[in-house]
Amino acid sequence: MALINTLRQKAGKIVVGFVAFSMFSFILTDLFQGNSFFNGGSNEIGEINSNTISYPQFQQKVDELSQNFQLNTGRSPLAEDLEQIRQQAWQQFIIENVFDEQYADLGLDVTTPELIDMVQGVNIHPQIRQIFADPNTGVFDKQNIISFLQQLNNAPPQQRQSWLTFEASLPASRRLTKYENLLALTKYANIHEAKVAYEKNTSLTAAYLYVPFFSVNDSLVTVTESEIESYLRKNADQYKRDASKDAKYVIFPIAPSSEDTAFVKEEMMVIRETLLSGQNDSVFAEINSDGITPFGTYNPNNLPSWLNLDPDALEVGYVSDLILSNDAYSVYKISNIQQGDESYLRASHILFKVENESGSAKAQAKKEAQRVLAEIKRGADFAEMARVYGTDGTASRGGDLGWFGENSDFDQKFKEASFAKRGKGLLSNIVETSFGYHIIEVTEAKTNTIYKIAQIEKELFSSDRTLNTIYRQAELFAAETSDESTFIETATEKGYEIRKALKVSKDDKFIGGLADARNIVFWLFNEASNDEVSEVFELDNRYVVAIQTGAQEEGTAQMEDVTNELERKVLDDKKADLIISRLSALTGSYDEMNEAYGSGGRIGVADLTLSANNIPNIGFAPEAIGVAFSLEEGEATLPFKIQNGIIMLTITTKTPLEELSDYEAYRNVVLNAQTEVRRREDPFTYQNIYNALIESVEIVDNRYKFY
Repeated sequence: MALINTLRQKAGKIVVGFVAFSMFSFILTDLFQGNSFFNGGSNEIGEINSNTISYPQFQQKVDELSQNFQLNTGRSPLAEDLEQIRQQAWQQFIIENVFDEQYADLGLDVTTPELIDMVQGVNIHPQIRQIFADPNTGVFDKQNIISFLQQLNNAPPQQRQSWLTFEASLPASRRLTKYENLLALTKYANIHEAKVAYEKNTSLTAAYLYVPFFSVNDSLVTVTESEIESYLRKNADQYKRDASKDAKYVIFPIAPSSEDTAFVKEEMMVIRETLLSGQNDSVFAEINSDGITPFGTYNPNNLPSWLNLDPDALEVGYVSDLILSNDAYSVYKISNIQQGDESYLRASHILFKVENESGSAKAQAKKEAQRVLAEIKRGADFAEMARVYGTDGTASRGGDLGWFGENSDFDQKFKEASFAKRGKGLLSNIVETSFGYHIIEVTEAKTNTIYKIAQIEKELFSSDRTLNTIYRQAELFAAETSDESTFIETATEKGYEIRKALKVSKDDKFIGGLADARNIVFWLFNEASNDEVSEVFELDNRYVVAIQTGAQEEGTAQMEDVTNELERKVLDDKKADLIISRLSALTGSYDEMNEAYGSGGRIGVADLTLSANNIPNIGFAPEAIGVAFSLEEGEATLPFKIQNGIIMLTITTKTPLEELSDYEAYRNVVLNAQTEVRRREDPFTYQNIYNALIESVEIVDNRYKFY
């Protein structure tokens, strides 16, 4: 309460007020209306910038955030909420251990006067402005904060706690804002950067002889397994991989048995009989239905589609047969039929859009509409004409618009013409609206009939007996398998589908096609080993038995996972040696050398700038361009390797740049480029900073061992 007391001393009645939205809604309404057992006993959940985070520390933060969540939402966090809360807790530890160091180095701090300013001064916190705005006008009023302060000591404990939580967050929020503002204003270019920008204008012309690797048949070189292994060792930094696991698994779906289905059906048959003779349908439906709408009022536009009845045929007291759909039995009863305030009809149309606002375009569209209308009057099929001539999304369904009411958002002229029609049938004249010209056919006459319908639904469920039977099947399968081969053999013998999950990472929540499979991922990274079969996992609506089939440790990729890529690299290296050997034995001009080399070579002349990355007829070759600009006019290279082949270069002309006395113009070029980058990346500035800082420190994240 330190800040509250300070504010009382400094500003008397001025107060700071912010709590969760749900709580503030109540306040403002009142104002305006009057684990150490994991990982072999270690409790280290991670390390950030050389600072160890213990499990108790982390869990305390999670508990605090969970309490705030409950205060804000009025409910305890669900499993998916807890995942987000844990992530939020981890981010807070990162900010404390990485960003706070940055703040200290820069001398960024937040004083008490600044905090006062954030709640009652010139720079009031945006959330405070939002919460304490007049709900009728949207205008922020400081008197609302004052009123809140006056009532704070008498407020419920959860309101006071919410304020304390927000108060504690204000300094961090302001420091982050200061940090981002400093970076947003950071823009500088020195003389060296200006010279580099100027030198990008350097140009030259180079003759080349190029032989791509693909021009050499793979059969001309041989690659051994030991050479591939050697290449991987020498280039290990290019093949870094995070830790991952491979698994196979079998799913045992949890579904109601035929006996379970029969039980629910029998119960619903009794309910149907009661509906046939019952009087108080709405109360009966409310008591007995599992559905979200046990009793409702319907018009022709929203009648349950499965009824598939002509509305005129519906009668009071009609009770449907049992309907099995979406794993539930349903029965419907028409409890009452009344006349409502709004009429509905069903219609089809053919729209002829006007290409533009010119008189000739309108006349052309109108003439075409009248011509098609005449064809329909002579007996042409309306739906077919709609498919041929319609210009909107209804054309594919014969122009059908379905049911719509007098108060729908259809064009007013369209509604007036449609509802003026008596009964069903084709309107005799075309109708002009803001969309164009319409031919309209009323397919169901207007009616204002509404229906009171009781809808009782019972979901199918799996009984304890069914659950036990399915579980025993999964348990027996797990007991009969001891390694990958028996896993495959047993599953094949029993007709179970084997699924794969490859490259599962320690933070994944899904494996293969399984959602919410965190418990399986936890098992893979904390208990499993290769060829080990799991116990039975229970997911939402299925049991799962899994086996670990492979593991990638953090570090260099396993050779079998990158063999194809490595083989191509070694092939190219050997082709490079072969091409260089052949070219080095040749003499003469590039024309003569290319002819002597044989098929596969290319010769040409390219005009290049230092800022280029591509050479015409060769492609991406920044290394060749860099070599070219290191040469003087008349100099030539020996054959050397680039990304996709071997190249030789001779500089035919090179235009030197004069030394400038003033590079200010090019310094401005660099500054403008920085401004453009900042303009493009402003929405991502914080995330980019965050990523850069995270990469600059060592972070060990062991949360996967605890959750």
